[in-house]
Amino acid sequence: MATNYDAIAQEYQASKLMPWRKHIEAYTYFNLIGDIHGKDVLDLACGDGFYTRQFKLRGADSVVGVDLSAGMIALAEELEKAKPLSLTYVCCDAASISFDKQYDLICASYLLNYAHDEQSLKAMCDAIFKHLKPGGRFITINSNPDYRGTVESLLPYRFTRENKSFEEGAEIVYRFYQPDDSFVSVTNYHLERATYNRVLASSGLNEIAWHTMELSKEGEQEYVNDFWNVIMNDQPVVGISCRKI
Repeated sequence: MATNYDAIAQEYQASKLMPWRKHIEAYTYFNLIGDIHGKDVLDLACGDGFYTRQFKLRGADSVVGVDLSAGMIALAEELEKAKPLSLTYVCCDAASISFDKQYDLICASYLLNYAHDEQSLKAMCDAIFKHLKPGGRFITINSNPDYRGTVESLLPYRFTRENKSFEEGAEIVYRFYQPDDSFVSVTNYHLERATYNRVLASSGLNEIAWHTMELSKEGEQEYVNDFWNVIMNDQPVVGISCRKI
């Protein structure tokens, strides 16, 4: 079942502040992205603009955020109004965007994992290719198709991941826990690594590479007693990079 982000917008916004997001997800993401000074950036599945704002603060010339959820875009626009950064937000399906512009860099913090089959994945990848400048890069954080950890193993990080099966198109349910131990659920879909590689290539994207998550020195020093061992060993999420030649 597709996730209704309008109903959980504020709770999902809060999940972005979890320590693993900062010390593993964001740390890895920005290392993959590298220097973005002067670049035009398109942020797909931007949510409340968490990364959209950071791209601008890290020197991007322009940044456009796109998300399917009106509730998430409303949160992003509220933050833009409170602290203007000249960001533009568009509420639409990333697979159907048709802007009169190409970008140096397209980023997505969890987009491709919402594709439930090759056809829906191809639509996303075609849109990405269309909106990249020649030589431009696509960088994303994605559910790791190779993850085989147990549901309970990730609870110390205040979230869980449950694969209903490992068949193509099977649901992956993430649960993000709030301070009162309530949770919100997000549904992704399982596609094999080979499927991602094949579809990205068929859309014209090259130099496809997969990247394991890395832990920041700050995170390593802040938490002791092997706190990060499970998430770093099991790798529930993964980075993907590619380029339009």
